[in-house]
Amino acid sequence: MKIFPRPNTSNNWKCPICETNNEKEVTLIEIDGTKDDHIAQADQVHVECLDLILYKDQRIIAMKY
Repeated sequence: MKIFPRPNTSNNWKCPICETNNEKEVTLIEIDGTKDDHIAQADQVHVECLDLILYKDQRIIAMKY
């Protein structure tokens, strides 16, 4: 996961989790259903908004919501 120091705030971007455009570290998350031949659309998400959990047996990482 690559972390960027601040979001690209063009086009009135807001974090899809906290719905703010604060200048905090972000990462890119793939948008479901947009992948075509290993290329996908992504959205910026504040790193501190992510609350992830690992299900080791199933090899799944999910967001607690």
